[in-house]
Amino acid sequence: MTASPTPRYRVAVVGGGPAGSVCALTLARQGMQAVLLIEAGDYTQFRIGESLPPSANPLLHELGLAPAFLEQGHAPCHGSCSYWGSAQRGYNDALMDPLGHGWHLDRARFNRLLAAQAQQAGAELRMLTTLASSAPAGSGGFYLQLETDHQQSTVHADFVVDASGARAVFARQRGSRKLDTLPLVCLAMRFAPPADFPQSGLTHLEAVEHGWWYAAHLPDASLLLTFYSDAATVKALRLQHPERWLSALAAAPNTARLAGDSAPLAMEVLSFPAPSYRLDRLHGADWIAIGDAACAYDPITSQGIVKAISNGITAAQTIHERASAACANGIAEDYRRYLVMRNTYYNWEQRWPNAPFWRRLQQNSLDQPMMQLSSL
Repeated sequence: MTASPTPRYRVAVVGGGPAGSVCALTLARQGMQAVLLIEAGDYTQFRIGESLPPSANPLLHELGLAPAFLEQGHAPCHGSCSYWGSAQRGYNDALMDPLGHGWHLDRARFNRLLAAQAQQAGAELRMLTTLASSAPAGSGGFYLQLETDHQQSTVHADFVVDASGARAVFARQRGSRKLDTLPLVCLAMRFAPPADFPQSGLTHLEAVEHGWWYAAHLPDASLLLTFYSDAATVKALRLQHPERWLSALAAAPNTARLAGDSAPLAMEVLSFPAPSYRLDRLHGADWIAIGDAACAYDPITSQGIVKAISNGITAAQTIHERASAACANGIAEDYRRYLVMRNTYYNWEQRWPNAPFWRRLQQNSLDQPMMQLSSL
């Protein structure tokens, strides 16, 4: 019996988040045949990362996704209010922004939309599929061993885009390493809509001694409260326990006021990594890393999803033009600018110079940028 030939694809995209789906969508619309989009999940899991700034609006229009996006019913975000650098409230209003207002997302629904659009454009979507291993093919490209429900199969890809998020699974198989710059931990709880407090269309930030709070009303009207700190502080204060997390919330008066008397939807603290890093090598022969696989931004900058979408568009264009090095150089340059932005934001807060969280961050801002920039 003759063995079945190994399926061959022009491009395999590992990871069906915003970066990967937009890359596959753009490639398919450019007329490229045999594009494979590999997604480990099935777009039903709750995902953190729910804010989309106004700068995303022109990207959605460029991709022709604005009408479908609006039909999904995401909640408008008209700006932000913050208690940062002082106890006084400050505002960043989107009313005068020429790009319009931002959005509070149902993130799982948004990711599902992007993947569905890539599939409709002609890309093949495989969900609940992970990359087990990879190896260079003698004729160029790579053999990818995929695993689905404990069954394995092999495909041949002429070019691989690693959009697998913080796992950077393909790039790390190629030997890339992460250059970290003080990653954070996100601890989240969701609350029922407060009965005695009007729903806000603003993003809320509050700096406190041991980190900072973020709050937003999601499209289903529930209130998401998240606390960001470093792992050492979380461990020392035992903030992964609901009662300790709620005590920390009570000590943040402006954020606690948003929740009012509302009860958590579940007495469980959800924990998510909030890394900040760049790979030391972003591309090689017949592959490139994009999105959070290439570099991850601290959530304080609110640039993660926009960065992912932009990377997806640019990567598709440069693959088509065989100019992946230009895309990788652009990602590296954006990371330089991100480090400056991140350090500026954290150095605005000087109220707790001896608190371990702020001391580590602000010392990091003095030491890390030069180390990171010298390695780009």
